[in-house]
Amino acid sequence: GDDVAGLLAGTGHEVARDSQHTHGTAIDFRLPGVATDVLHRWAIGRRLGGVGLYKDSGFIHMDTGPIRTWGGT
Repeated sequence: GDDVAGLLAGTGHEVARDSQHTHGTAIDFRLPGVATDVLHRWAIGRRLGGVGLYKDSGFIHMDTGPIRTWGGT
């Protein structure tokens, strides 16, 4: 069957078994030419759900779960 968490873990992403990604309600992204900090502030301002800042990896996580923030690597 489809195992999104296993697929993402196989590509180097640490993903919880029941993450928002496995339900199709999350995205990790970056925009060339836009600072990660700027994207992070923008994402938080949307108030649409969870926002993670992965500064070392250079991307933002957004999901449609409860409004919350966190940092990762």
